[in-house]
Amino acid sequence: MDSKHYQVVPFTGAQLPEAFRQVIIEGNQALHWNEAQSRGDFQLDQAEYYLLLDHDQVLGYVGLHHVLDEATLNLVYIQADLRGQGLGRQLLDFVLNQLAHRGIRHVFLEVRQANAAALGLYQQAGFETLIVRPRYYQDPVDDAVIMQKMLSLSEKEGEPS
Repeated sequence: MDSKHYQVVPFTGAQLPEAFRQVIIEGNQALHWNEAQSRGDFQLDQAEYYLLLDHDQVLGYVGLHHVLDEATLNLVYIQADLRGQGLGRQLLDFVLNQLAHRGIRHVFLEVRQANAAALGLYQQAGFETLIVRPRYYQDPVDDAVIMQKMLSLSEKEGEPS
């Protein structure tokens, strides 16, 4: 696929078209969210999704909750056959830039300690570990790494004036 056709489109959970909701539900299942959890999230006022699209095909997405000057990244997903190409980093950088532009200052997330690829992505993006919660996840049992990134005006670099 030609990267010049990629675009990132933000939606609130309630604005998501049903076709995109179905793709997110399927992706979320790989991240241990069931359909009811995903559909419940779509209804929350603070739920936002940034979809990485190639025309109308969803290549990946970031799901987050935004309250005041804080955001929590709940889901960062790239289609399995597209991983390892830098799309996750580009999408994450775009979302962080947008959040900084909107005045968000604190971004949090949690990730399985065994997910080395995701941990590496978040560390490269400037997230720092706040705490590790032992045996937080089940099926399989794993520790949760709670991470934070402080956003500043420097995150806005590269934004058009």
